[in-house]
Amino acid sequence: MIRRVGAILAGGVMLAVVTGVVTGAAAQGICPTGVARDGVWFDFPDRSVLTRVLSDGRVEEIEFGHDGSYMYVYRALPIGLVVESWSIENGYAPRNEEETVSFLGTPNPVPDPMAGVRYDGISTLRFGDGSESRATVNVVVGEARTVDIGGCSYTAHDVAVTRVDLDGGLPQNDAMLFLPDLAVTLFLGFSEGDVPPEDALPLSVSLTPPRPPGEAGGGLGAGAGVLPPPLPQLGGGAEQK
Repeated sequence: MIRRVGAILAGGVMLAVVTGVVTGAAAQGICPTGVARDGVWFDFPDRSVLTRVLSDGRVEEIEFGHDGSYMYVYRALPIGLVVESWSIENGYAPRNEEETVSFLGTPNPVPDPMAGVRYDGISTLRFGDGSESRATVNVVVGEARTVDIGGCSYTAHDVAVTRVDLDGGLPQNDAMLFLPDLAVTLFLGFSEGDVPPEDALPLSVSLTPPRPPGEAGGGLGAGAGVLPPPLPQLGGGAEQK
């Protein structure tokens, strides 16, 4: 699922039944632990994501589409709100694909994720062409629970984000998951209006890139499973206010 923050998305998520493939659990090797400074890989049905915690505490995600059609980079606050993003095309980052976001709200600054935390504010999204869009943003962090990703078990907190453009339109909803053991917040899915966002967990987590289907250690791959519509993104150079 493409996490483009500025995109206007069609509602609905398509699900496909997966049979006759190696599951993420079967392919799972060593379970990563500790702050993901050196990067941790998560494999989804439609994409693989390299996630790491930067020196300033922000979380960087690099998304690779299993069909080879896209590569996106996101940098987000610890709670999961993206502050900059861009695409990579032929080794370059086109300026018109950059997006940056700043936030102003309560509490200020945007809080770190923990059980019961809530944030209410206004986001200002700046596109590569210089245009802007503003929206209300509401974030709620859920209580701790245990999740299984492949063969690995982690403590996790659901993070629900709702954005409403100040110029009108349907609410846009993000489902995310904060993993305190790794200090990363993962994007899971998106929806519009009253439709709940798709929030399927990754198929596996590893210290090395996932293998293609059919190779030793390979799991679910391109075309297998969820192929949802594109998602919201952000660009390069946002600041938190």
